[in-house]
Amino acid sequence: MIKFIHNSIDCSMKNRVCKIALLLLMIGFGTYVQGQNLQFGKTKLIDSKTDTVPKGKIWKIESFVYSKTLADCPGSGATVNISDSIVLNGNKLSVRAQRFAGMVDWRNWNTSPSPEFLVWEQKTPMWLPAGTTLASGRGVLYISILEFNDVP
Repeated sequence: MIKFIHNSIDCSMKNRVCKIALLLLMIGFGTYVQGQNLQFGKTKLIDSKTDTVPKGKIWKIESFVYSKTLADCPGSGATVNISDSIVLNGNKLSVRAQRFAGMVDWRNWNTSPSPEFLVWEQKTPMWLPAGTTLASGRGVLYISILEFNDVP
């Protein structure tokens, strides 16, 4: 019986220690996040020339300016597979995709297989730290950026 009470006390102590450690970790993380102040600097348009986030700055990608609109649904049997991209740290990153596949027989549409149509776009904002490289890629004319000063 005494051993059971001892284990209960021990378990309770461990539980308190874990809670205190978690609380201290959260306070430390909150201080880190609060310690980073952003001050608006300027707006930028990034094109196909690679640009780098300067030291002491943070970029916020607001939107993309595409070089073309989405394609209409193609005719019978055609397939569309379009992907617009940016170049982030030398890697191609898709920011909009359009897919269409299937047969559409407008004369007998009730018996033809159903076509599949998909449009996907990258959600913004995207935050980029200092040292990140960025350029527009295929299908993207410009990337709209807000530049912030990272004030300690």
